[in-house]
Amino acid sequence: MSYYADKSIIQKLGMDMQALKEARSGLIKNNLIAWQQPIYQVLSLDPMVNTSRSGQMMSLSNILNNAVGGGQ
Repeated sequence: MSYYADKSIIQKLGMDMQALKEARSGLIKNNLIAWQQPIYQVLSLDPMVNTSRSGQMMSLSNILNNAVGGGQ
């Protein structure tokens, strides 16, 4: 678990408050973090079982999208 004030996160990542809220919301929605102000917890990822292999190349974007459930 980590504690970072919103002000610190905004400074370190070079974003505004709205961008932070949207990013945090996306991470929560995809079960990547838990957040109860001011504590953040990075959640573990469930192991992915890929039973079908097409032998085709995939972009990193597609791989990450599938990892967070966007490819379902």
